[in-house]
Amino acid sequence: MFARVAPVRRDIQEILTIVRLHLSEGEAESLVGWMAHRVGRAPSLAGAGDPLQRLEHVVTHWLDDAQRIGLRAWLARRIALGERPVPP
Repeated sequence: MFARVAPVRRDIQEILTIVRLHLSEGEAESLVGWMAHRVGRAPSLAGAGDPLQRLEHVVTHWLDDAQRIGLRAWLARRIALGERPVPP
């Protein structure tokens, strides 16, 4: 029997997949900074890795389930509408 993957992990992977497919490294880093500002943390606290690693840290450790679901939907909607995935 296969172990079930927790919904939170799936949401994190879906967000990272959206970012990998649709954002440049610079946009991913901008998203880290924007999210840090939204949750009241310094972007430097997201770690020292590449932008995708930093984003994974932010999504995993700084956001709750509802925020992750909202971020995933928001990113998917903006991309589908042809809007910038990262706010200016």
